[in-house]
Amino acid sequence: MSLLPAPRRFPISSSGLTALGAAAVVFLLASCGKPPGPQAPPGGMAMPVIAAKVQRKPLEENLPLVGSLQPKEDIRVLSETDARIESIDFTPGHIVEPGAMLFTLDSRRQRAMLAEGEAKLALAQSELKRGEELLASNTIPEQEIERLRASALAAEAQVKLLQAELEDTTIKAPFRGAVSDRQVSVGQFVRRGEELALLLQTDPLELVFQVPERFVGQIRMGQKIQFSIVAFPGETFEGEVGYISPKLDDTSRTLLVKVYLKNPESRLRSGMFGSVELKYRAKEDALIIPQSAILFDADRVYVVGVDAENKATFRPVKTGLQLAGQVEILDGLAEGDIVVVEGYQKLGPGSPVVFSPDSEKYGVAPTSPPAQAPPSEEAPP
Repeated sequence: MSLLPAPRRFPISSSGLTALGAAAVVFLLASCGKPPGPQAPPGGMAMPVIAAKVQRKPLEENLPLVGSLQPKEDIRVLSETDARIESIDFTPGHIVEPGAMLFTLDSRRQRAMLAEGEAKLALAQSELKRGEELLASNTIPEQEIERLRASALAAEAQVKLLQAELEDTTIKAPFRGAVSDRQVSVGQFVRRGEELALLLQTDPLELVFQVPERFVGQIRMGQKIQFSIVAFPGETFEGEVGYISPKLDDTSRTLLVKVYLKNPESRLRSGMFGSVELKYRAKEDALIIPQSAILFDADRVYVVGVDAENKATFRPVKTGLQLAGQVEILDGLAEGDIVVVEGYQKLGPGSPVVFSPDSEKYGVAPTSPPAQAPPSEEAPP
């Protein structure tokens, strides 16, 4: 009896397998006399294999995208008055808390003006009080009282303005972040509106990237997104979609998306690149097997299945989409069927198999080892 050639595996490209899926037909191996593959090993010895269960589930793919980390908030710290820098109260690059002092400006002029304004307010209030007493005895007309009241209100408003100007000489951080790009030095005179430094929010950060128009439907608010950073190989970070632009870019036909992520230890830095794997569903309902289970022999596409008696069967299949190491089965298999993923090289039709522990990750329970009979005890003489 001559042996048929062993099954050959070839690398499958996405486009190649998709084309096969569109054109492949179910081939009847019986018409060829015998299915491909070698004869079963002698003595009926069971061969260990890694097997997978045919599953019905959505067929998902990863879309690689590249984004950039940016601060969620960043502001230019400006002077709100004309004054000399009296002290710089932070260390560049270090984290400052909300309300922390950043700059103290010379406030002598503002304090003097406030003292003058408070004195004028006290005088106006005193004159108003005396006028109200005179009005009670009809000594002064009502119009004079109205003038005194207006004068007191104006003096009070002036004091509030001068208090605000005094507060402007102390510049505080509005949120937690890192101060960078300090533009001034102690003793330097600055004008109102002049930039003093840059404050960057470090927690949270946002990962900004563009999604092609074709995949816009795969993004939603609150969606969890995983990404990696070159500076931290082997680590995976996660954030949540917090902003989706209401408009596509007219030129690139892409949609701006921002993912917000926590960064309490400030490990991640603004400007770092992030690699995003956006999972999307290519098909909502499909029969799926691992790509490594697909075999070719001449012009036939088939798999090595396992029947109810744990014996190998060679089954022709019709394939569809191939995404992320998974293959859609259009015909030839049913949900719950078992196919061999690794170890089919030495199998022939009817070969007995046992499932190795690695089969468990594909939904197949490993074969339990046979129970050993207890050692026989010799009868006493």
